[in-house]
Amino acid sequence: MMLERVVIINDEAVASGGAAALALLSARLLYEAGIPVTFLSGDSGADFSLHGDDIEAAGLGSAPLLKLPVHKRIINGAYNIAAHKAIRRYVQENDTPGTIYHVHAWAQILSPSIFSALRPVHDRLIVSAHDFTLVCPNGSYANFNKNTVCELTPLSRQCLASSCDKRRYADKLWRFARSWLRTQLLDLSNSNCTIASIHPMMNSWLERGGIPRERIKTVLNPVKPFAKARIMAENNSDIFFIGRLEFEKGVDIAAEAAHRVGRKLRVIGDGAFRAELLRRYPDVQWEGWRTHDEINKLLQDARFVVMPSRLPEPFGLVAHESLQSGIPVVAFKTAFVANEAHQLGCGIEAQQPDASSLADAFAKLDDDTTVHQMSQRAFELSPRLANTPQSWCNEFIALYRSRLVEQERPEANPFPVRTPAAQPAQPLSGSV
Repeated sequence: MMLERVVIINDEAVASGGAAALALLSARLLYEAGIPVTFLSGDSGADFSLHGDDIEAAGLGSAPLLKLPVHKRIINGAYNIAAHKAIRRYVQENDTPGTIYHVHAWAQILSPSIFSALRPVHDRLIVSAHDFTLVCPNGSYANFNKNTVCELTPLSRQCLASSCDKRRYADKLWRFARSWLRTQLLDLSNSNCTIASIHPMMNSWLERGGIPRERIKTVLNPVKPFAKARIMAENNSDIFFIGRLEFEKGVDIAAEAAHRVGRKLRVIGDGAFRAELLRRYPDVQWEGWRTHDEINKLLQDARFVVMPSRLPEPFGLVAHESLQSGIPVVAFKTAFVANEAHQLGCGIEAQQPDASSLADAFAKLDDDTTVHQMSQRAFELSPRLANTPQSWCNEFIALYRSRLVEQERPEANPFPVRTPAAQPAQPLSGSV
């Protein structure tokens, strides 16, 4: 079966986060590979950055949950009727035997309703697991109240009773109900769709949530290093944190640990936790959000990069970007990259998610010779831990084609089919 088109489905058509950036990157790379692409988003699609290319794009026109009134947030977050109708209509009017559907982020606008609309084409459906939202109600396998990694089975009675949400138990109950609803709309334990994990260490966690291992395919994320030449970390002294300033990212732990060892912490990023962080740790140097090239310039002063997340980190893009630039990484052992970097001799694992353990890890990088050796190993060896953009795209193309080969389509297609329109798709509408 020939690969005729890839339909990419994502909450937003702008690179507001890691999943969206990857969805947009995949659209561009697939187009450059000569594969027709349609990009369907939950937002208006007005900021779609690939309009210059011949890529179909359509937007639903919905807003992210946090921008909606509370009552609409509860309803739309659980089941966005407009999203269901729009995706169902697209499938009815455009589906072909050679069309692949690839879902990236869906939890902030589109909701579980899209899985009901995609059920008729589940044998040609790929769902990227950028985190654990597909299986875990709070999306992270973390108990925010206890500051621990959750070992419970998702959607079990023990899971229902666990007050693990970072806000309140009522929010946990809503998230639990939404996750349960998703299993009813498309049971991933009993469907032919493929779950694309971003790291092999994710797979057992996804299995715990009911996804059969044979339905999971690992495709490592693409990485573009900050620097092309090795940054000589052994000549530097500053610690860098790169990312969103949210409590779960643990930047306050890094600030306390840096204070204990007498090193400067420089923070690239922004978020709701910034004011509290700078109030508690006025010696932190805040750099704000920066472009990839600007980060490269700042990291010329980096001795190492810290990733102190309180949550399990399935990939850790900034850690990989730093390692491939020759900068050692310090992270808690719940970050998957921490174990890999430690094994390659270019990273340090902090055993416990607290400032004392992190400060001990920082102290191991006081020796210039040690840092020099780790920097060289990071630059030379860490690229094996990730894909390049091109190899990432090639792996997905191979996955798409394998799904078309494996599929067993019924003789009677439940939806009327026509060939994809040559003109850009019209805006999606909740009334369709």
